Amino acid sequence: MRSPRVLLTILLPFIFSTLAAADVDFKKVFGDRTGCFLISDLHTGKTLAEYNPKRCEERFSPCSSFKIAAALMAFEKGILKDENQVIKWDGVKRERSGLNEDQTPMTWMSESVKWVTEWVMPQLGEKTIQQFLDGFAYGNKDFSGGLKNAWVTSSLKISAREQMAFLARFWKSELSVSQRTTELTKKIIFIKNLGKDSELYGKTGTGCLVGHACLSRPDKMIGWFVGVIKTNSNAYVFAANASDLKAQGPPAGPRLRETTIEILKQMGLASN
Repeated sequence: MRSPRVLLTILLPFIFSTLAAADVDFKKVFGDRTGCFLISDLHTGKTLAEYNPKRCEERFSPCSSFKIAAALMAFEKGILKDENQVIKWDGVKRERSGLNEDQTPMTWMSESVKWVTEWVMPQLGEKTIQQFLDGFAYGNKDFSGGLKNAWVTSSLKISAREQMAFLARFWKSELSVSQRTTELTKKIIFIKNLGKDSELYGKTGTGCLVGHACLSRPDKMIGWFVGVIKTNSNAYVFAANASDLKAQGPPAGPRLRETTIEILKQMGLASN
């Protein structure tokens, strides 16, 4: 039988996280947005925090958070060879200067380069994409919106809870892809260290609530941030989305990433 001291050592991180989650003022953190936040222990599946559960069940366009699924498909089918592969710029000038140059899988994620996704999808083809979506159990699995925009305020939709299930299976190597594919995808979605003991992985997504011009002017947007925070002793999978209640300037996804980091800090899972 384990001693009380050993049991306390095992239970303390869980107890601390649960209590810290109860102290997070989610309404204040989300501010002028209607949002959802979910986080669970990757290994036990135990929910540590859940804000706005009704919204967490609602499906929305994944926008650029879909790039995680797209990367798994591309690495598995050999369209992407490794994290440093050079993807030649398509020559189309876009407003953001960093998009108008060659990319790699790393910059595809860090700069959220939509034209790279548009380059990947036709090479996969609709039949293969559908097979992956079915195998991933990715939301409504509806790619009828086309190879260029199905994941951006179009046919493909997914809930925060479904994002969590997909990410957990991905991180635990339970999807029908190779271990190499899994590890390469993890590598390109690494964001930064949150203190000496925590590593943040994930992907943002930004979409317009009305029309498609929200990134060129202040507007109401929907944002996603989904991923995994890995500590020395454990890992946690999270999913957040939020809709603006008033027009905003910066893209919704990066704003929600900062909100999520603030929540993780308040839960004691990140220190900076």
